[in-house]
Amino acid sequence: MEWLTSLPPEGTPLWWYITALAGAVVVIGIAKSGFGGGIGILAVPLVASALPVSRTVGVMLPVLIAADVVAVWQHRKNTDWSALRPALLGAAVGVVLGAGVILLFRDRGVLEVALRLVVGGVCLVFVGVQVYRMVGGRVPRLPGTPVAGGIAGGVAGGVSTLAHAAGPVMSIYWLERRFSKAALVGTLVVFFFVVNWAKVPFYLGLGLMNGATLLESALVIPLIPLGAALGYWMHRRMPEGPFTAVMYAGAAAAAGWMVWRAFSG
Repeated sequence: MEWLTSLPPEGTPLWWYITALAGAVVVIGIAKSGFGGGIGILAVPLVASALPVSRTVGVMLPVLIAADVVAVWQHRKNTDWSALRPALLGAAVGVVLGAGVILLFRDRGVLEVALRLVVGGVCLVFVGVQVYRMVGGRVPRLPGTPVAGGIAGGVAGGVSTLAHAAGPVMSIYWLERRFSKAALVGTLVVFFFVVNWAKVPFYLGLGLMNGATLLESALVIPLIPLGAALGYWMHRRMPEGPFTAVMYAGAAAAAGWMVWRAFSG
């Protein structure tokens, strides 16, 4: 186990390093199962409490892809391809733009601060929107046209590249299209499966994914089936509302901490 003690950054206790990564992966598994709405946004700020944000996004990408494989298999019969195609075209543009933003800030030497602000800010905004919807608020609707789907996909692709936190973008958009829950989950998991794979060459080229981050990813990927099984069990045994509220509170706290760190240095 001595090699494990070399993985946490200086100043991060080993127990919290393990807890944060394992907890984030279980949350992803639960979210990919379709339980808990957009609680997957908690994963990145949770891991970022134990790792630098630039390392966090690289560690989380293979984990998300592995979770997508399980989720696509679970929900493969419920995908709405007519809605998916324009969204994926827009997402391709968004991924390229997001990678360009990372490159711009990396070259200026402020990537860590910029990612803290983006990840934390995006999570806070999305938690706010989700809470607003939970209490009965209505967000502005986009028309159900291919152009609107492409715009939503483009925003999601850019946000996903920067923060792995674009689930609520497409969830809200497709919920407004009156998707059933099965169709929503089935379409979302295929969308993010494709988008996450599209990010891989950019992350490798930008140095966000490397041998060290892949090792950390491999350590926690085996927990994904646990999260998926837990989410399936929770579907049948636990009311979704209280659990989701607690997860959103955690996401808001973690995201707020990231924004504070960005400004305080």
